[in-house]
Amino acid sequence: MIRKSIYAALLCSSAFAISGTAFAQDPAPQAEPTEPDASDTTADAAIAEAQPVDELQSKIELLQAQVEALQDALEGVKSAQVKATPSWKGAPLFEDKEAGWSFKPRGRLQFDVGFVGNPDDDIRNRNLGFNTRARRIRLGVEGTIPGGFGYKGEVDYANGSVGFGDVIITYAPAGKPFNFTIGNHETLNGLEQISSSRFLSFVERAAFDDAFINTRRIGLSAGFVNKANTFRFNAGIFSAHTIDSSLDNDGWIGAARATYSPLMGSNQLHFGANFQHRNFQSNNGATVNSQAGGEPSANQRVRYRARPFSQLTDQRFVNTDFFAAKSDNIFGLEFAGIFKSLHIAAEGQYTVANAYDRGDTLVAGTDPLDLFSTTSVFVPNGNPSFWGGYAEVGYYFTGETRGYKNGLWDRTKVLKPFSKGGWGALQLNGRVDYLDLDSDRLKNGCTNNFVTGVCTGAPALSRGGKQLGFLASLVWIPEDYMRFYLQYSHAQITGGPFAATVQSTSTKPIDEREYGSNTVAARAQIDF
Repeated sequence: MIRKSIYAALLCSSAFAISGTAFAQDPAPQAEPTEPDASDTTADAAIAEAQPVDELQSKIELLQAQVEALQDALEGVKSAQVKATPSWKGAPLFEDKEAGWSFKPRGRLQFDVGFVGNPDDDIRNRNLGFNTRARRIRLGVEGTIPGGFGYKGEVDYANGSVGFGDVIITYAPAGKPFNFTIGNHETLNGLEQISSSRFLSFVERAAFDDAFINTRRIGLSAGFVNKANTFRFNAGIFSAHTIDSSLDNDGWIGAARATYSPLMGSNQLHFGANFQHRNFQSNNGATVNSQAGGEPSANQRVRYRARPFSQLTDQRFVNTDFFAAKSDNIFGLEFAGIFKSLHIAAEGQYTVANAYDRGDTLVAGTDPLDLFSTTSVFVPNGNPSFWGGYAEVGYYFTGETRGYKNGLWDRTKVLKPFSKGGWGALQLNGRVDYLDLDSDRLKNGCTNNFVTGVCTGAPALSRGGKQLGFLASLVWIPEDYMRFYLQYSHAQITGGPFAATVQSTSTKPIDEREYGSNTVAARAQIDF
């Protein structure tokens, strides 16, 4: 640029010189110069001086380009550093949002201690009284991969055995209203059952969830969510077993759940309904069902029973015992409301078993041992029905709001965590829980020989029973990922398998005798 300016100046000066000569008064010719023109010397000197300037300018431009390249590289390093630096959600979360990759370890530890009251000293050696238990020791991973796919897997090592939580592959494409889940997951069986045990208001779920064997099974489910994220519908088909050694290929479960969760001002409401049809397996008389505590699989038998609001004991004060049935249907309703620090919730389920008839014989060539593991099985007098439900209320004294997300209970965000000088969150909960396993059709059954068709036996008044529970819990959440529970419960029992022993002097029929049991339990929990 500088050189061009010098050339332009020299040309202009030459033009002025020529113009001055043309208009001179004396047109006489001039002699040829014998010495070099001074203007040429000046031009050469200017050009010589301009060359170092041009070289300097080129170096400056090169340095500028190098700085710009370094700046671009630095931005790339910063971006890569952000992707490589995990965020913290109880455990490190590695995530590349642009590419769609993420990975996070997950798990939970829950340790229980407590006392389950013995309703009568005549009930001996039945794991009542003081006890401790590692309720859950789960380790696993979760994450996403590009294309809308995700995964989650958890293994439970509690009590010296290996079980499984969710072990699933998911597909939920961004911006689409549908999703799919395949693997070991809950059979769409209600608000509290599907919600994680990390976020419960009591140490155990409702008694009907325990009694009606609501749990995970291997299957495929599909879901729909509207744009406002207020309506959700899920349906699925599942096998009748979970991840275990079962070879059952006959039993199956069809399930569906719908929820509507609108906002009423700043208050969250929840309405839901769920349904399950469960066809019991009929081709594997020797299997062991790990979800039933290692007991012989029901096959075409079923049993409904429940603990007294704690798994610190293996005793069930209400228990139908096994009876012959082909399938059952479960209908459920859900309701919840969150009003700042106050929440209310209620659920109920009604179950009808499709039982075999008295006097039934099997089709020729069918072995009763394959169906029932025995020749003679108790058969109800018709299709018995059972139901259970609960209603609860809870309040945070410290101002928090109970967590809720996607139609389920979720994590509560602590306003003043212990690590920042606060005392964490403190919640008080109360619940009434009712389970009715009493059925005249069940009690008036008999033991049917499926070879001869002969049904014998007196009414079984000790089968079933009713359990009314009054529960209170205090939940302290010092940090978002840690909880401590203290719970009291009283179970009032009517009838059932222990009524004759506990109330041995009563003149009432066994199914009308009443007694009670008190339980105090505590839990320490951490999850990540």
